[in-house]
Amino acid sequence: CNTMMSKEDLISNILSIPSESRTLEFKRLGSRNEGVDRTLQSIVAMANTDGGVIIFGIEDPQKITLKGLDRVFGIEENLELFDEIGRAVKKISPPLPSIWPPDLLDIADKNVRVGLLSIPKVGDGFRSIESHVYIRQEKGNKRLSPQEIVHLAYVKGFERADKELVKVDFTLLKTLLYESWRRKRGIAEDS
Repeated sequence: CNTMMSKEDLISNILSIPSESRTLEFKRLGSRNEGVDRTLQSIVAMANTDGGVIIFGIEDPQKITLKGLDRVFGIEENLELFDEIGRAVKKISPPLPSIWPPDLLDIADKNVRVGLLSIPKVGDGFRSIESHVYIRQEKGNKRLSPQEIVHLAYVKGFERADKELVKVDFTLLKTLLYESWRRKRGIAEDS
């Protein structure tokens, strides 16, 4: 956010955005909202892709015919859901430290607040929610298959364990199970 921009200009700019994108999502918290799970999926997906912003309390311009301030409902429309999302953010694994609470902007004309949740792009691996990994696409999120998760891990810089030599302390093999396995196969105990 440009610190020189007035709050009114910021709101005006937000309301002029024609659609959601890979790095931006609007979340109205009304009864029609998709709820906690979809919000957590979006947070994880943005973190795993390019980062982004979720704007709470404003309806997606492509889901509503209302324009301008009429799209603003504020977090007050469903504070219970807003708080529940805040508690559920802790379920993201590994945690995304200090992303909650969002920055709150007062919309004086409507006597409500909207929340701007900034989600950083993670550089240290990837994030998951309830053992599922998501990435952000141009419109919405995609849940990855196990094969796609492995591919994402390599793209994020994980090394392939099957192609590298790794130092192993052979004293770690001195277990009853190993000794039984070695004897059954007639393998001599030597260096």
